[in-house]
Amino acid sequence: MQTLFRSKVQPLVEDVPPQEEGQWRKKPRKASKVALQGDIASISIDDIFQLFSHAGLTGELEVLTTGNSGCFFFTKGVLVFGMLETSQKKIGEILLAEQQITSQQLEECLAIHREGDREQRLGHILIQQGYIHPDNLTYSLGRQIKDAFFEALSWKEGNFLFYVDQAPEEDRLLVNERIDHLLLEGMVYIDDNNS
Repeated sequence: MQTLFRSKVQPLVEDVPPQEEGQWRKKPRKASKVALQGDIASISIDDIFQLFSHAGLTGELEVLTTGNSGCFFFTKGVLVFGMLETSQKKIGEILLAEQQITSQQLEECLAIHREGDREQRLGHILIQQGYIHPDNLTYSLGRQIKDAFFEALSWKEGNFLFYVDQAPEEDRLLVNERIDHLLLEGMVYIDDNNS
């Protein structure tokens, strides 16, 4: 099966080669070879996600398309983390849209973030300032991961690469999302955004 996918790979994304590290990764990927790769014009991204679910795979799926890329981490076929390189909704935007914080609170916390230690995440600053409850932040961060997954579902061309036994950074919020549930929710999300 690996050679079937590998033979169809046509590099479509010159500006984001697989070996470059995206915003989701501070440290380089630990040594791992590409276990599976292919062209999402030949096999759709939702079929790839279903394959990972049914096979119970653990590792990182990197998806590259023109102008964007994303990474999705799986543990035994369950999505635990995902993020896009570009067009990713920022957590502040999500919290504003959900009316959990005000624009003034966001600006104040962004100023603290800029002036202080940039390693401290915006969500932690919002909690420290008493503007948001940790449970609400967790929900919104989960929403951010799901939105990345839904965006990737709409990609019709590009390449995918799967690295076995990779895990997201330890300080990342992890979700526990079944692929079949996400695919159903993703169809509604795509329909809503296309109408």
